[in-house]
Amino acid sequence: MSYLNKKEKMLRRRAIGHAFAVICLLGLAGLTGCGNAGEGDQMEEGTGAGGAWEKHITEETVRLKGITGEYTLLFLTDTHAIVQSQGASEQEAANEEARYPTFFNEEGVPSAEQFPEWVRYANENGVDAVLLGGDIIDTPSEANLRWLEEQLGRLDMPYLYVNGNHDWTYPWEYMTEAGKAAYLPLLEPFMQDDTAIHTLDFGEFTVVGIDDSPGQVDGGVFPAYEEILEEGRPVIVLAHVPFMTQSVLGKAREAWSSPVVIGAGNYGGIYPNEDSERFVSLTTAADSPVELVLAGHVHFYDRDVIEGERQVLQLVGGAGFQGNAILVHITGGE
Repeated sequence: MSYLNKKEKMLRRRAIGHAFAVICLLGLAGLTGCGNAGEGDQMEEGTGAGGAWEKHITEETVRLKGITGEYTLLFLTDTHAIVQSQGASEQEAANEEARYPTFFNEEGVPSAEQFPEWVRYANENGVDAVLLGGDIIDTPSEANLRWLEEQLGRLDMPYLYVNGNHDWTYPWEYMTEAGKAAYLPLLEPFMQDDTAIHTLDFGEFTVVGIDDSPGQVDGGVFPAYEEILEEGRPVIVLAHVPFMTQSVLGKAREAWSSPVVIGAGNYGGIYPNEDSERFVSLTTAADSPVELVLAGHVHFYDRDVIEGERQVLQLVGGAGFQGNAILVHITGGE
């Protein structure tokens, strides 16, 4: 997908965002979203049918060697939106009823009602792209997919979306071959018709979305991933399941009763298969152009480096259904 064909729209939206920032500086008290919630963080008020709620936005700056432009990417993951429908089967309805209360924020607003506010935030602030790290919907139900198409269609900028372990699964067909055949293709229209690997090309750098939703990297990413790395431009990887770092592994072991991080199987992570090992080796090779990995899945924020021949920064996003997101500022640098 090309970034350039939507640049004019984004510049108009960015002008609105800049005007809003000026108003903030003038100190008008009636507006929200002007202050910081801490170093690198901001809080902005949103609204939904459930009432007002606060976005928790962590800001990160990443310097990519050789680029001359500046870009802002909104990274959102694990919203687990559920749109309940009278047309659902008895089995689907029972699952929705059981899981729906799980995905509310502190203010009691369900995730599906929060998401339109993220769309508004992206459009009004003129971000250059929205990166969706999986588990955006909780199941591939017909109602969820219709809602997803409607919401993403309202974005004024390109998006890149990778599968989580819930976007294409139901509990009764969780990671089965039958479930994969029936439900994974339903996500293809949102992923450039290839759920294994797809890209967002900014010219100066590339964002590569890969599928590791089963807890292993999909072998279908090869050889395309190698060909992208060989181009030599800076690369950002978008995934769902994080790769092992000391920090994320330690937090995940405390938060979850089962392995949820790829790597360090002896220490509570997921034992990587050959495709996952190959992917990590390429990503952290001495000549790798990968500068950043974005992931989700574990429902907490983390910042650490993936170790290899070179260290690669990995940012893990907190749960979107709790109002969390990361705003990544991309700029040039050594």
